[in-house]
Amino acid sequence: MVIDVAKVLSQDIISRSRARGLMAYIVERELTDVELDFKDIKFATRSFIDEFYNLFLKDASSLPFKVEITNVPEDIQAMITSVSKTQTKVKTIRPTSNVDIFENVDDLLHFMSTVAF
Repeated sequence: MVIDVAKVLSQDIISRSRARGLMAYIVERELTDVELDFKDIKFATRSFIDEFYNLFLKDASSLPFKVEITNVPEDIQAMITSVSKTQTKVKTIRPTSNVDIFENVDDLLHFMSTVAF
């Protein structure tokens, strides 16, 4: 089924919640094969694109329906590409400093007086 995104949402999509609304629209209708047509979309915020990417594109194989997006304006496609690059980075947390524990405020004050700023 072809869904005209501008008709369902708006030509200017300015909220993250609109992506969730689009998902609800599809799920409520129990659609299995969806084409999201962006032909009349004039503007979309990065927050919408971020949520849209996470809901529809990041792990599309886990959706209960097949999805295809079509007629995406160049600027919005560029934003989707940009968002996709921020979603795939693996974050590694490395301990880089020691933790000092103080028994009381006086010990803390003494330590602070020895630290160079």
